[in-house]
Amino acid sequence: MELRTIATETIADFDRDEVDIAIRFTKPPLPTHLESAKLFTQVSLPVASPTLIGNQSLPLSLAQLQALPLLHEAHNHWSDFLGVTHALSGIVFNQMTLALDAAVAGQGVALAPKAFIKKELQTGLLIPVNDKTLTLESSYYLVRKRTALPRPSVDAVWQWCLDHLVDKETP
Repeated sequence: MELRTIATETIADFDRDEVDIAIRFTKPPLPTHLESAKLFTQVSLPVASPTLIGNQSLPLSLAQLQALPLLHEAHNHWSDFLGVTHALSGIVFNQMTLALDAAVAGQGVALAPKAFIKKELQTGLLIPVNDKTLTLESSYYLVRKRTALPRPSVDAVWQWCLDHLVDKETP
């Protein structure tokens, strides 16, 4: 079995791109020719390295949060989180993982999906800096093309994903 992981914002075409399984950030309904399983709802929270926060008392107010360097990723939900309409300053990354790496390095505050930062929160590399969360309408789904043909390898990877990636804490 060959297993390749490709990280892209482009929606894969299962036939043209020779993709068996994809993870998509979307909202239902999905096309009927696709089988899907919800992995998790995107619930994001502001996190930072303890070294960036220093001796500031937590939780920070939204005003205190805006005074810190904000780390933006491609979907940039900071304006929704903070309830502002003006442009916010900060570093912009094209991938969430880059923003998270910068947050761990103490370069600013990232608005990160809980499902992406469980290990960093458990180990203390990142800490929540405000109690507010942002829940988006779209969620992450495991998706594959419906077929009647047996595909044991694809089925095994599909099941592994369901067993290991579904977040039982978020609906």
